[in-house]
Amino acid sequence: MASEDEFQLFTSLRYDPLLLQSEENSRAILNFVTPSPFYMLAYHRDRMVEAAQHFDFFEVEKRLKDGKALHEELLKRVQDEIKKTGKDEAMKLRLLFDKAANLTVECTPIPAVPLSTLYPPSLDPPSPSPPHHPANTNTNTTTKPFTPSPLTGGALHLGPTDSLPAGDSSQSSQPPPPPEWKIALDTAPTPSSPFTLLKTTKREMYDQSRLRALPPNPAGPAYREVMLYNEVRELTEGTLTSLYLFRGGRWVTPPVGVPSGEFSAKTLKDDGADEGELRKSFAGRGWGAEGDE
Repeated sequence: MASEDEFQLFTSLRYDPLLLQSEENSRAILNFVTPSPFYMLAYHRDRMVEAAQHFDFFEVEKRLKDGKALHEELLKRVQDEIKKTGKDEAMKLRLLFDKAANLTVECTPIPAVPLSTLYPPSLDPPSPSPPHHPANTNTNTTTKPFTPSPLTGGALHLGPTDSLPAGDSSQSSQPPPPPEWKIALDTAPTPSSPFTLLKTTKREMYDQSRLRALPPNPAGPAYREVMLYNEVRELTEGTLTSLYLFRGGRWVTPPVGVPSGEFSAKTLKDDGADEGELRKSFAGRGWGAEGDE
């Protein structure tokens, strides 16, 4: 187990030659060189610099100030990987910096997806629950509610224009549905700290959360996630993913930090303060994009 002096800073991002066709990914706020095969590299760089400032990884901060140089370095590492594998395909790049600013890049092939998945035109609100079918309103607990047979495609009877679902899904032109994730809520709080707010290889708290909340040897462990909550019982993140919640007619992510002093919806309304202004933070946040060349 790594001590607080032995960890590395890291981030994971997508390399995809398809991104060279994306106008959205070529925006200056997202990339230092355009077009770019790296997904939102500027955001990943900023996050690593923020961590470097907080943990006093001074050499890493210096190395990351030149965004174009970072782009060129990653492109060289990817080209070396392509020469080894003979495949120019989508990859997950895991970037790790030690305190001396030595960079390790781990490349892992990942499934191809369309540009509309990476940059969707909109994030639709959650689908409302389907209305109850009259056949399922039986209040007699001794009688099982009626369920249409799947053999009829959900219809009560097959008519002259009805047909059974195709048995061979390989003949379908539709892409396979995305995997279904099983999500559990942690059984104990994970206090917010710089190690939960910044990306480092010190991840014991996430491993412990998964051990607490997931069954042993679950089927399909890659598609199981645990939602963490902090010491004031607010949802914060997942052990592997970020949380997006649909609240007040829009998608939001949990804010950084924990409430400081009196904190309520009334406080926000009366003081006109932003929620982030009323939360405890830590040194190193708020770094801008200065130093880009």
